[in-house]
Parts: sequence; structure tokens; C-alpha cells
Amino acid sequence: MLVRVEELDGWKRKLVIVLPEEDITKKVSELYLDLSKRADVPGFRKGKVPRKMLEGLHGDAVRVEALETLMGEAYVSAIRESGLKPICDPTVEGLDSELADGEHTFTAVVEVQPEIEVSDYSGFEFTERIPNIADEDVARALDELREQRAELVTAGRPSGAGDFVIIDYVRLDDHGNVIEESKQVDFPYEVGREGVVKELEEALTGVSPGDEKKVTVQYPDDYGNENLNGKTLLFNVTVKEVKEKKLPALDDAFARTLGKFETLLDLRVQVRNSLEAEAKAAARRKLDEDVVNKLVMENPFELPECLVQDRLERMYKRMTDGREETDLPDRDEFDRAYREVVERQIKSGILLAKIAETNGVKVSEDDIKTRVGLVAAHQGREPEGFHEDLKGTDLLSQIEDELWLEKVHKVLTSGVTVKTEMIDLPNAPAGKTVSEADDEG
Repeated sequence: MLVRVEELDGWKRKLVIVLPEEDITKKVSELYLDLSKRADVPGFRKGKVPRKMLEGLHGDAVRVEALETLMGEAYVSAIRESGLKPICDPTVEGLDSELADGEHTFTAVVEVQPEIEVSDYSGFEFTERIPNIADEDVARALDELREQRAELVTAGRPSGAGDFVIIDYVRLDDHGNVIEESKQVDFPYEVGREGVVKELEEALTGVSPGDEKKVTVQYPDDYGNENLNGKTLLFNVTVKEVKEKKLPALDDAFARTLGKFETLLDLRVQVRNSLEAEAKAAARRKLDEDVVNKLVMENPFELPECLVQDRLERMYKRMTDGREETDLPDRDEFDRAYREVVERQIKSGILLAKIAETNGVKVSEDDIKTRVGLVAAHQGREPEGFHEDLKGTDLLSQIEDELWLEKVHKVLTSGVTVKTEMIDLPNAPAGKTVSEADDEG
């Protein structure tokens, strides 16, 4: 049935397929036989309606149905015979032509999986920059631990930055009447917290228990809550308490409250080790990103358009899921904004898959069990039961994908030249990744 395969632009392929008349005639007869069993024609019992009458009633419809069925089967057979790997549905032409008796020729245009050869990357050179962990970094991390375990105690003074003001508040309508369903009791408002509404910040700075204020709040258009964006609302606020944070002393007793340390020195050592491990992991992620970017740049190739459109469609749906119709971004603008990102993602995936295939990268059941065991230990779960619970879930698939990616990156980075450099990042805030700090300078 397959006559030939023609190469079109990019990764498009045209399959020219011929359906012999005897196959069409046989399928048409089968369809008329089935139709006669179901047809309800006055004066005839089911199964006894003459074919000529059915042909008069249905015209070319039965032949078209036969062609559609045979074309689907022929397309599958042609794909198998040609060895092509389609990545999207075909565009079929020829259904409406040559309905008269005789063999029927139709074409199917598909885009196929790109077949590429990865250029030699052994000459690539990279520098893996790992931040030194300074005493100040350890001190900041310890302060964060103290903040997490701070107690709130009565301040005995007017409120200031860092305090928590315990308030009751209610919204008022345009006439000053209370909107009952808006009442909130014992709400803890943190003064000076990043991202607060300036009117509330001003009103609740310097207050004491018993103070009562009416506060008009003008929410910005991009506040992040569709019920509040751009609105001006009036609140009645009553201050009940002003509390300040009391941090625990940084000593051996504090270290012991964390459960596994005997002394403050033990805690300091563990904090430093954790920060160093995080710095190395972030540096490795940045290195992997750099290597893949270089790989994409050195291996230019065109992508099948349907692959790009499919990824853009899925990204658009994911990012707009649950949003109101009036709040959706323009689709053309969205595609223009994210097309480059999507193309890089797809090209990276294709190149890494080729490297994995060339180097026989596989994820074994033992690999998965080992990683699941680590996750289970971290969560305090029993490994076997945890693994059983994960079967068929997205999390197990994610674990397998992560293991595969780690293995491919290991193959890729082992094939290039990597120098390691320890660097000081004195101005990098605690928790900033190597990638973020590197991007800034």
C-alpha cells in the first residue's frame, strides 16, 4: 500500500499511500451488510433491505466511511513499514477525491522525531564555582533557627518593627455599617513584614492595647487577590495585644532542644556542613545548566513545529488553570514570550536523550529502591511500605526522571573539562543560590 515517503521542510514527511479497489469494494460490502441489518425501511424487514435501495439512500457516504476506515489502517501499516516515528497527528489529504470506482491514492503529512548526532563535546571547558561558607553565614543560619523557635511575649510598650499586633478587625460598608461576615478575631499582624499594605503598616506602628482605628486601604491592582485587586476598603481595627519575639539564648541548652546535639559546637559543625553541602549542590546545578546550554548552542537544529506548539499549549493551560476568562493573557503574546524557553527545553531533552541512548543510560529498580529508601528515611517512613504507596503515582515517576537526569548529567560532565574554584560571596544573603549570585556578578 505504501508507495513512497517524501522529505518535506524540516522534519515533515509525506507518505503517499494507495488503497487497491478490491480492498475498498470489500470494505464497502461489509458496511452495507452491517447497514442492512440495522436499517429501518418501511416495507422491508431488517436484514432484507436491497443494497440498491441503501445505495440510493446513502449515496457516497458508505464509500467515504470505507475509505476513512481503510485509510486509518493503511496509515498505521505505512508508518510501521517506513520506520518513521511520528510525534503528532497526521494531516491527511485525498479523502474527498476519486470517489468513483478505482484505486484510491491519499497522502499523510507528519512531523517525525528529530534524528540528530551530538557533536563531540570533549573539548568543552567549564568552571564550577563553589562559595566558601563564612562564619557570618553560619551565624545567620543559627539566627534563623532561633527565629523559628522564638516565643511571643507581651511587649509592654507601643508596637514597632518585628512585633506582632493581635487585632480584631471588621470591614465597613460605604455608610460605615459593619459587614458581619468580614469579622476577624485575634488576627496576628506582623509589623514591618515585607509585602504588607502600607496603610495598615502606618496604622499599626506605635499602637498599644485598647487603641481603635478606622483604616482606609487602597489595594494595588496587582495585589494578588482578585477579590481585593484595585479596591479601596474601610476597616475598623481594635488592638488587643502587642507582642515581641523573645529569641532563645544561643547556647548548649538551645542546641539540645533541636534533638540530636549535645553542645552548641555540635550544632555549629552540623550547620556548616549543611551549608557547604547546599553550596556544592547549587554549584553542581549551575554547572549542569551551563553544560546543557553549551550543548544546545553547539548543536543547532530545527524543531518540529507541532512539538513546540504542544509544549506551549500545555504550559499555557498549566499557568492559566483556574483563572477567570477576563484575566487570561493573550495567547499570541504568551507564545512569543515563552517560545524561546520552550524550544530550549525541548532541544535539551532531545540532546540528553541522545546522549543517554549512546551511553546506555538506564534507571534500574535498585536505583529507584535506593532513592525511595532515602526519601522514606527523611520522612520517617518504612521503605518497603513507602515504595508500595508510591506505585502508580506521579512522585515515583518524578523520582525515576530525576535519577535518569542525574545519570545523564554525570555522563555529560564526565566528558568535559571542569575546574573547581572556591569563591567568596560576602554580599550574598543567606539562602541565595550560587546561580542567583553568579547571575548578579
